Amino acid sequence: MHEKNLSSDSHRQIIRYNFVANAADGALFSFAMSFVSLTTVIPLLVKRIGGSNIAIGMIPVFWTIGFNFPQISIANYAHRFPFKKTLMIRTALLQRIPWLLLSFCCFFCIGRMSVQDNLLLFFICFFMAAVGGSLNLPGWFDLIAKVTPTVLRGRLFAVRMTLGALLGILGGWYVKHILDSVSYPNNFGILFLIAFFIMMVSYIFLLAIREEEPNYPSRERHYIEFIKQLPVILKTEHNYRRFLIADASLTAALMADAFYMVHVVNKYSLSEGWAGRFTMVMMGSLIAGNFCFGFLADKFGHRVNLIIAAFSTVGACLTTLFALNVTFYAIVFVGAAFTIGLIQVSRLSMIAEVCGEKDRPTYIALTNMVTSPFILSGILGGWVADQFGYKIVFILAGLFALFSGLWMILLVDEPRTKKFSVASGIVST
Repeated sequence: MHEKNLSSDSHRQIIRYNFVANAADGALFSFAMSFVSLTTVIPLLVKRIGGSNIAIGMIPVFWTIGFNFPQISIANYAHRFPFKKTLMIRTALLQRIPWLLLSFCCFFCIGRMSVQDNLLLFFICFFMAAVGGSLNLPGWFDLIAKVTPTVLRGRLFAVRMTLGALLGILGGWYVKHILDSVSYPNNFGILFLIAFFIMMVSYIFLLAIREEEPNYPSRERHYIEFIKQLPVILKTEHNYRRFLIADASLTAALMADAFYMVHVVNKYSLSEGWAGRFTMVMMGSLIAGNFCFGFLADKFGHRVNLIIAAFSTVGACLTTLFALNVTFYAIVFVGAAFTIGLIQVSRLSMIAEVCGEKDRPTYIALTNMVTSPFILSGILGGWVADQFGYKIVFILAGLFALFSGLWMILLVDEPRTKKFSVASGIVST
């Protein structure tokens, strides 16, 4: 974003307009995801299909790998676009269509085939949704960072999530009602269909974003040349490398998310409709948390939020071990919601502050490529759950999160305290 022009009244109006359009898109997309929550709804569907704990543990694995690995290719491709919106609106459709396919699968396929075929079909469509998000993210975030001044980014993401959480409480109520009153698998099909339609409404607001000035289109590097620069970044950027270690450890800790809902349903013999209740708990927690998440990020930097995210996961995992009843267990979903909210507000924003403007797509894609393999801990979590029970899974996840928080405190510097310069497409301190 060319912040030197912020004094212009017309430019400030465009900034406010884009802020509103971005906030509306994010709020509606979060609303849509409340119907198909990766923490509450999706694990129940996999369990209902007949999936094992390993299959449930594969949910974050498929999502994270699909959402992160393709970015490294699209990030290089994104350099050729002077107007970032051009790429973003194309890939945003690819992000949304798989949810419609998942709805069709529930209505016409799941329940009519073997368990293995049902799971295979589900994970193919689910993986497509993740890949669609991956192809969209570099261009989308590059556009958001371009049209939103640094001092407003934290508040933008906080507003997006707060409004989305307010709508998500309503979404959770509908999830509870639909899961309890509509027969399986049509109940899940309805949830996917609603999510798709809301996502398409959010797409309208993406189309409304105004991109005033083009970037000077960078030369798209040959793929081999592009890949060769990545180890150089890892070698020379010491603080960025230390950040990756904390990020990887927190990513590994997220293996617990897939098991919170299944564990509480099994422990207290709850109906599927409880997924809606706990979705409402998560949305309410996001509302409460987002009053301070954006402020903390804009005032003190995004590192503070990521530290809090790590310790929120520690708290959630400890609560699973000592919860006395289902009401007390709701604290688990408060911690999970805080972690999700803090990561969404601050993870990409911190990466954007570590690098120069032209390098944002590369750094974001590189970060996800390096740290996303650690989500394979979800497979480990599924195996551990089968062999030793859910409590050991939560202990392992809590230890990963504890390490991440302490590492971030002790060894990762706040990017805003350091100066960066761009040379040959690689940022150095």
